[in-house]
Amino acid sequence: MRRIRLSLCVAVALSALAYSGAQAAGLNCAVGISVNNKATIWLHHKKIAWCSGAFGCKCVSCYNLDGSVSSACHPLVAPMPPWAKS
Repeated sequence: MRRIRLSLCVAVALSALAYSGAQAAGLNCAVGISVNNKATIWLHHKKIAWCSGAFGCKCVSCYNLDGSVSSACHPLVAPMPPWAKS
């Protein structure tokens, strides 16, 4: 019982440390959870990501620590329910 409690405390402490480290990094991200299929993300007239999923995508765009921008779109495996769309 003590080992389980100790491992649980260590896991919670490590996850809190990882969360605070991610917040301190200052990564600014935008997330679109219901992006239309065939949507494209452009930056300075260059295509940096696009959605090719049949049901749409979840797209994430972030400023990196060096000032560059990264973006990725991940296809959804099922359509978003109408109440979940914003």
